[in-house]
Amino acid sequence: MTNTPLIPLVLITLILSLYLPVSYAGSAKQEVVTIDGREILLNEDSTWTYRSSDRYVSTDSGRLVRLKEDGSWEYVGNTPVKSRQQVRTRDLDIKLQKVVIEKHEKKVQKNSRVKTQTVFYVNLEYSPQAKTAISITDSDISYIEVKDNNGKSYPVVSLQADRSQLLPDSETTLVIRAKKSPSILNDVKSMDLIFNTGIFGIESPIILNQSVYNFFEDDVDGFE
Repeated sequence: MTNTPLIPLVLITLILSLYLPVSYAGSAKQEVVTIDGREILLNEDSTWTYRSSDRYVSTDSGRLVRLKEDGSWEYVGNTPVKSRQQVRTRDLDIKLQKVVIEKHEKKVQKNSRVKTQTVFYVNLEYSPQAKTAISITDSDISYIEVKDNNGKSYPVVSLQADRSQLLPDSETTLVIRAKKSPSILNDVKSMDLIFNTGIFGIESPIILNQSVYNFFEDDVDGFE
């Protein structure tokens, strides 16, 4: 088996905290993780015991591997990542690939009328360790928001994907369209694409952000 690099100790603690049960104040026992990734059970009588001697490593592709004490190993999901254009949870890897301003110019007598849409292209990759399929439907747009850095909202009008169901160990590209587009004249510097709790089974909102200076523009014959 090819060796994989150990995750930095601080990152291990962060990763495992996402997967282990959370203890609340007043609990008889607490489960914690040491800085070297070992799981510890804290007892109410001030004693402690190892809950597990397993270790964790991350592959180059971002998959989290649990190295068991008996010498075996297993994939347990993704290594969590969070940046402006990417959020990786245990089961989902969501990347904002690009944002395109579509412009449609229509001649009205001697004048021209320009309409625009803001289009987000998002890659959605589902972990092989996921247990259930994800359905992608038109009604999911009710869980999606688009806002600029000034707090202005842009209504989401459509959600398209090349498949209606995402199975474990598969991926798809989402095309999300919102009405109108931001204006630099209005001091709009960036836009947020927000996936709210409930869509794709996520348990907390996911926000992807892109600077308007990195937007693309495309002239189109009309809007779908």
